[in-house]
Amino acid sequence: KHMTLKPPHSRVVEAMGKNGSTIPADGSVWPTAIYWCYVEIGTPPVSFPVAIDSGSGDLDISGKGCNGCVTTPPNKGYDSSASSTSKYVFPYKFSNSYQTCDLKDPTAVCTITGKLYTDQVSLAGIGPVEVQLGSIEQQTSNFDQFKEIDGVMGFTMGGKENVFSQLVAAGLCENVWSICMHEGTKSNGSITIGGVDPRLSDKVEYVPDAGRGFHSVTVKSMSLGNTVATRAAATVPVNEDGILDTGTNVLLVSTSVHQSLQSAMCQDASLTGCAAIWSGKCLALTPSEVASYPDLSMELSTGLELKMTAKDYLLLGSPLASSPNEYCSGIKDGGSAGGSGFIIGDTTMRNYYLVFDLAKQQIGWGPVNKDTCGSL
Repeated sequence: KHMTLKPPHSRVVEAMGKNGSTIPADGSVWPTAIYWCYVEIGTPPVSFPVAIDSGSGDLDISGKGCNGCVTTPPNKGYDSSASSTSKYVFPYKFSNSYQTCDLKDPTAVCTITGKLYTDQVSLAGIGPVEVQLGSIEQQTSNFDQFKEIDGVMGFTMGGKENVFSQLVAAGLCENVWSICMHEGTKSNGSITIGGVDPRLSDKVEYVPDAGRGFHSVTVKSMSLGNTVATRAAATVPVNEDGILDTGTNVLLVSTSVHQSLQSAMCQDASLTGCAAIWSGKCLALTPSEVASYPDLSMELSTGLELKMTAKDYLLLGSPLASSPNEYCSGIKDGGSAGGSGFIIGDTTMRNYYLVFDLAKQQIGWGPVNKDTCGSL
């Protein structure tokens, strides 16, 4: 007879209830290209900024004396000798590679290498627990996302390197975390550890997590237009699983879907520079020219629709732009990024309070409360 063992249930979990612990998250689509929060590491605890990454599973922070790491505030180097609970552990070295980290080429590979330690880690006031972490000694020069915040905290592929999974295993929080990305009075977003905060969305609708390794949702189709009639006339079949990656700032789609979306959108001759923008060029557009571009909707397997306006996929601030007033496409050909080339990033997520319910293997989407996200 097989038994399912549940993690210990602590008074901390009972005190938090289902709302979890919500803390500020900062960042932006550009120029930071990630959203981040603080994590406390060591004894005595020191706060380190880390990218919030649903597409990886490790905790890696810049180490003291790192070659190529950013040292400007809020970044700092991890000093193992300053923590009484730090231990240098087998296999002693690590090397991690990522995609969607080079902002000019989302399919390019960036790499970080360094030493492995275990130390005490707390997140959102929960902990501490022992976590295996990478202290970065060197990183490739194309790691653009780490030029603002030099560290990453992964939330998938749970193991001893995953802060969140270690908190869950210790019975310190429920196996649910949530995030919203919106400029508020205190920060540019909020992250909830161990639950769903009703202050951040009043209605969350769930769909199955279709991921195998990565958290994903099944997308049936994408459509263009602001009315039912126009969307019906410009619908692109997809039938693919899109990886949910908070560490990717834009929307990446497969080559065939990218070509189909471009063809469908650019049939409208009134759209200024449509073909040029879809080919990767950046153009100066007036507000009315941007507003003339259609909404983009993604229909998920349950019928739930994720919506993006033109302002969500025509973006200012890209490193590809030659001037600040140039708009660049936030819908890119994903090639083989993530394996499928289909990655749903921050430009789609920022309209929602996104819930990763690992306990029930489901993903929640709730309209973000713009009065509270970033203001708690």
